[in-house]
Amino acid sequence: MYFSLAIPLYIYILLAGALLLTVATGLWQWLQARRLARFVQRDEPARDYLDEEQLPSISVVVYAHNDAASLEQLLPLMLEQDYERYEVIVVDDGSYDDSRDVVSEMMQSYGNLRLSFSPDDTRSLSRKKLSLMIGIKAAKGDIIVTTNANCRVMSNQWLRLLARNFVAGIDVVLGYSHYHYSRDKKPGRYYRIYDTAVTARQWVLSAVDGVPYRGVSDNLAYRRQVFFDNAGFSGSIDLRWGDDDVYVSQIANGGNTRLELSPGSQVQAYYDDVARAHNRLKLRRDFTSKLVATRAPFIAQGLFSTLNYARLACLVAAVALDWDNAVVVILAAVLAVASWAIAIAAFDKSARPLQVPKLALCVPLFAAWRPVVNMAYRLRGMKTKQNNYTSIYD
Repeated sequence: MYFSLAIPLYIYILLAGALLLTVATGLWQWLQARRLARFVQRDEPARDYLDEEQLPSISVVVYAHNDAASLEQLLPLMLEQDYERYEVIVVDDGSYDDSRDVVSEMMQSYGNLRLSFSPDDTRSLSRKKLSLMIGIKAAKGDIIVTTNANCRVMSNQWLRLLARNFVAGIDVVLGYSHYHYSRDKKPGRYYRIYDTAVTARQWVLSAVDGVPYRGVSDNLAYRRQVFFDNAGFSGSIDLRWGDDDVYVSQIANGGNTRLELSPGSQVQAYYDDVARAHNRLKLRRDFTSKLVATRAPFIAQGLFSTLNYARLACLVAAVALDWDNAVVVILAAVLAVASWAIAIAAFDKSARPLQVPKLALCVPLFAAWRPVVNMAYRLRGMKTKQNNYTSIYD
């Protein structure tokens, strides 16, 4: 290996291209992280909120299916919220464990807890959507908050933090949920953390920019009247899923929707098998992503991946074509390290508001690997497309 500045022009072009692409991809990542941090630190605290006496009545609709153990953990936290006017309606979807007994026993201690059921013989509708509709029709509150029995609220201020956003003109409040990261012990757990964080950041930032297209059923609030004004889930009645993303796309817009990201408003989901749950949710999201209100976030992510691959290609080509020149190798290494450092710093900055663990050196590797995984899921989803329709699956 030798040191020489007499580098062929095409090598300079490759290195210059790598430099430009490093700046472009780094700037994109940093701006995303900065937008999210600015929202949490400046924009969200500065918004107008309802006063104590203006807070609306709330009905929390909890979907449950064989979740007896989870209900024993969730309900005491949910039923002791620092909130005056609210009720909790557990809708049991054909459980054959002790779920109904758990709720019935707690009803003796909590007057604002109610229990309802989904018909066992329904086949033409999504089971979950049907359960939610039953709960919403039975609700007495002005605001509906949906969650699932496998969730845990993180604070007794959860409802207050969501409800304060329902000022005049606001019909939808998107809460945030993430799974319990430490429960994932299987191989690939760090990639699942990364993928979950990137997916969440994508829809969260779109909501921050005034283009909401997704929420999470673990933590979603909207006016009860809006549900009926928009004919409920009729727009996605043929789909088994879509109660949080397709439905949000139908009722939410930049003028009537707010995002609530404060730590006390967040919800944590517990899964017995995180890897399996991640796989199932990713397939669902990939299918319903074609039906949401905007494709812009997906296009932007695809463009970023393309530029990132082009950057890698330029670096690899420059080194491969002049591998024995130490100057070329050093310049390529500097650009690679700079890109890695920016990617790690940007991920950590955007991960904090979303309560995502730091991943350090894994981030650039996962950024390159994720488009490949997404393509594999897309191909798999094409084979199982019919499973998303209630007429086939239910």
